[in-house]
Amino acid sequence: MKIIDARGLACPRPVILSKKAIRDENLTELLVKVDNEIATQNLSKMGTQLGFTAKVEKESEGNYEVTLSKRDESLCEIMFEGDKSEYIVAISSDEMGRGDEVFSKTLLEGFIYALREQDILPKYVVLYNLGVKLTTINKSTVEDLKYLEEQGTEVVSCGLCLDNYNLKEELKVGSITNMYRICELLRLYKVVSPC
Repeated sequence: MKIIDARGLACPRPVILSKKAIRDENLTELLVKVDNEIATQNLSKMGTQLGFTAKVEKESEGNYEVTLSKRDESLCEIMFEGDKSEYIVAISSDEMGRGDEVFSKTLLEGFIYALREQDILPKYVVLYNLGVKLTTINKSTVEDLKYLEEQGTEVVSCGLCLDNYNLKEELKVGSITNMYRICELLRLYKVVSPC
């Protein structure tokens, strides 16, 4: 049985690592070690969606094991198939939601990481207002956006926004666009917006 030690990894990494292992290695059994109860719940839900049963054991405080065992031969389409239509991601902030600033920034970084791990990648990632910080000064998101770009996603940042925040010279991934093009993209495609 394959074992993944995902202790210390923030959401959504334990789920992403497990899903990739199941898919790429065609696993029928998997043991995932995590350090929090929320991760056990997320892994259990993912397992159910993929046609696995989940058994959770608490070894000690901060040490859990989730055993996923395949219940049938066909994987559920929701995790590997889903809607295959083209979409774009529009990001207008360097935070996801409203709340604690540091936590909200961490959530958005987790979203960008999860985005790069999707089976169907966006056609465009469009960044405007404070979202342009993700293509300039946020090292974590710059790396994830570079990965997306290498896979064929076009990453575009608003030039006026880059100018407003004095970040035009800091652009590290993607290209500069204008509000007319942003408006056009938002009108033409299904839009996912985490902010």
